[in-house]
Amino acid sequence: MTLKSLFISGAAALCLAMPATAQDLDLSRINVTVPFGEGGGSDTLIRALQPYLQEALPGQPTILIRNEPGGGGLPATNRFVQSAENDGSALISLSSSIFIANVLGNPQIQFTLDDFIPVFVAPLGPVIYVSPETGATGPGDIAGIGDTQLRFGGGRQDSADVLTVMQLDLLGLDVQAIWGLERGGGRIGFERGEFTVDHQTTVSFNASVQPLVDAGTAIPLMTSGVIMPDGSIARDPHYPDLPTFNELYEQVHGAPLSGPAAEAYQALTRAAVVSGKTVALPAGASQEVIDAYAAAFSHVVNETDFRAANEASLGVYPLFTGSDAQAVFDTETTMSDEAYAWLQDWFRTRLNFEISR
Repeated sequence: MTLKSLFISGAAALCLAMPATAQDLDLSRINVTVPFGEGGGSDTLIRALQPYLQEALPGQPTILIRNEPGGGGLPATNRFVQSAENDGSALISLSSSIFIANVLGNPQIQFTLDDFIPVFVAPLGPVIYVSPETGATGPGDIAGIGDTQLRFGGGRQDSADVLTVMQLDLLGLDVQAIWGLERGGGRIGFERGEFTVDHQTTVSFNASVQPLVDAGTAIPLMTSGVIMPDGSIARDPHYPDLPTFNELYEQVHGAPLSGPAAEAYQALTRAAVVSGKTVALPAGASQEVIDAYAAAFSHVVNETDFRAANEASLGVYPLFTGSDAQAVFDTETTMSDEAYAWLQDWFRTRLNFEISR
């Protein structure tokens, strides 16, 4: 089954399962915490949702957005978990960096994933692309790259950028990572010839990298794919002809990734991609509150005007609400001690970076 058909069938089931209209929670104001500065992905998403969600909720309560940047989003997330009201008047807009920090065991974290009830999940899908100087001639050409050393520019070793380095390493490629760059900096460095491999979300890829592909100076290599609510991995709907990392791994090694490495990789992928942008209630919210938001968000994502207005930032990925949002979120599992030990060793030996939990 294709991702599109999975999405259509899932959306149909969701519409049957959700109430026709959201129940009135008798709220005049809803506070949304964005644990990052203005203009970032989480901020942009919630501001795009704001007018549609406000209209979809009975009583049309005022939605106020509060940006609380600093500490990689962790201090504000900690405060939300500790003090947010669970009557439906408080939401938080989370990003992949929060989930990555949770997977890696950042000592600043004072919450678990059980402290959140997701009501909206928008996956993000990266495209990994390479320079022709690597020897690659087309999508999935790992053999063409061979022993050529790849140069990658990333943000931090404990950011979502590490997923690209892990994917390349697991495919048996030699990759040198340079850290301390913004995501846009990696692309600019690629254009200058300083880096030979980079990744961008598909939306950014379409806007900034596709011209390089058209000019013959960049080659799309693979995607991470999209993990569906049932746990299956579908090809990126933007690039259905590009292989996923999992497909390439099995092609290169003759068997699927398995054991502690697979568990660690899956945890990192789910954190970086699956729950890329999530809007959540605090734990303890009643079923009445959860159902009200499920119905409201279901209405929003089925609004033609919303999808048309926000396709440039959200792309054509399935947007999960209600039980589907919870199912996707539930794929964020805690790693076993064995898998975490593998991850620690990988960070230490490949990145010279220590993690602990």
